[in-house]
Amino acid sequence: MAQFYKELKELRNSRKISLEEISERTKINVLYLKAIESGNLSDIETPYLRLFLRAYAEEIGGDSQRALEQLDSFMGIKPISIISPSIIDEEVMDENEAEIKNFRFFTDLEYRKDYIIGGVFSLILIFSILIFQKIFNQESNAYIDNNGPVLKTQIVPLTNEDLLKNYILSKSSEEILPVKPPFFIKIKTLNQTALTFKTDTLSLVKTLIKPNQEINLDPFIKTSELIFTSTKDIIIFINGYQLEQVSGMNNPLQLIIKPEPPSIAIYQYKPLI
Repeated sequence: MAQFYKELKELRNSRKISLEEISERTKINVLYLKAIESGNLSDIETPYLRLFLRAYAEEIGGDSQRALEQLDSFMGIKPISIISPSIIDEEVMDENEAEIKNFRFFTDLEYRKDYIIGGVFSLILIFSILIFQKIFNQESNAYIDNNGPVLKTQIVPLTNEDLLKNYILSKSSEEILPVKPPFFIKIKTLNQTALTFKTDTLSLVKTLIKPNQEINLDPFIKTSELIFTSTKDIIIFINGYQLEQVSGMNNPLQLIIKPEPPSIAIYQYKPLI
């Protein structure tokens, strides 16, 4: 039972279905599909995990309900059990009294069933509201498409080590700035991105910039470095001067600003193939 995710992977392989095909149809990131097949279930939040597992099982022709039950067993989630009322000993009652007792017994049982069903539906409703509140909250890492909730790839700030390991330099340039230090950087963005800011006079700063947010960096006078995960729909100003040549890039961008002479080096990166 603990290896159920291996059985799902074997079923997918036997039917010659690739993870990319499943991702294309369900809009679930391949990284989460790999996490399911490797048993790294803690990497996915529980509400999304159940949605993803159900969609994955159905796409490979498996039993999605059985997969969810196996998931509950693997995660140690016990099903709710209902204790049946004790059996009434009818042998000690006369015929009329037995009929009255039976009538009361089954009537009470029906009421209990109604209360239980109502309670279960109430819990489902509350749980659904909490999920959708999380999905639509600005802090959520999910969005909704025609196939339901899908997790976005989480954006994290990059370092020089990340650039060396996962990217290659595609283009570089350098130009003189028409402004002098101290330098004041202002950033406006319509899309989410992440920034790493390094200067000799301040400690390393890593920050996530949300859509429609404007930030101002602390002024600096020495050589400094900025690394963006992307600059799509981003406007960058330095002392009020707009750096038009650094906007609109989907891949990481590294800027090195030098005080003497005032200049900026621009390095564009692309992912390793």
